[in-house]
Amino acid sequence: MLRILSIDGGGIRGIIPITWLMALEEQTGRRTADLFDLVVGTSAGGMAALALVSPRNGGTPYSADEVRQLNLDSAEEIFPQAGDPQAGDPQAGAPQTADQYAGAPRYAAEPLQHYLGEALGDEPLSRAVRPVAVTTCDLARTEALYFAGGGLEPSVLGDASMALAAQATASLPRYFPAVPYTDPEGTARQLADGGLAADDPALLGYSLGSVLPQAVDGVLLVSLGTGTSTGTRNAGLRLGAEQTQQTPELQALEKDLAMVLSGPGQLARDCLQLILGDRYVRIQTDLLPAASNASDDASQDNLEGLIATAEKMVQDTSADLDRLARQLPEG
Repeated sequence: MLRILSIDGGGIRGIIPITWLMALEEQTGRRTADLFDLVVGTSAGGMAALALVSPRNGGTPYSADEVRQLNLDSAEEIFPQAGDPQAGDPQAGAPQTADQYAGAPRYAAEPLQHYLGEALGDEPLSRAVRPVAVTTCDLARTEALYFAGGGLEPSVLGDASMALAAQATASLPRYFPAVPYTDPEGTARQLADGGLAADDPALLGYSLGSVLPQAVDGVLLVSLGTGTSTGTRNAGLRLGAEQTQQTPELQALEKDLAMVLSGPGQLARDCLQLILGDRYVRIQTDLLPAASNASDDASQDNLEGLIATAEKMVQDTSADLDRLARQLPEG
């Protein structure tokens, strides 16, 4: 049976699925790369996916615990808070004007780029210890794309470095600048966060996995969310006064934009449920009041709230966790 792991996007909320994977690793005594045959991710989930199959230290990938610690250690550097003396701009992280929203991104690319270079090195996607794919978008051509490696057929983006693929999948417009990249055919691209096309990449994982030999014996797909606001079914974009700069016309579009961004993901999940039945396992949770839905809130209070949310998700899904801990090691 082909075992697929899919990890949603969500910025700093990526701590939530990684904490759940820590519990899975603890129960099985195995690293995530040994429990799944294919790993896919978007944005923060894409960075995690690549780290979990990275061939560091002679082929030993990161454990989920190590990935979470990397995230915690780098959070304040990547998302500096307002007035942070470590930030190049003393206003970094603060609400911006409408003109700034249309122009310069809120955060510099260098801290994220440095973090990914340190974590993933210059290893190409083809060296991943397991098949892996992460989503991205080409803003210059409005194309939804993906990077693939570890035994998967390369996409049109070719065999890029894992660090570059991680930066591309996580560079959300308005937060980070697009990543310039020239593909093997010589096409110049401006790559941005894959969540613009598929915040939940599970359908991509199922599609790519269907051609792998193990799929002949069936598919088990585990899809991990990054937390939703209380009472919502999806983790789609939620616009508030800060994002829309109090513009009534834009705020009136909140529900429409939320549907555009979250509706396709829910439809894909419903389709996967119909196709796979109980072999499709969706793990998601509501955020606790102490945790923010914002993708870039790296404050200590929010980090603690996200970890508490993740620990509650582990408790609430203990039946699924126990079943998967028995089933996944069997392959």
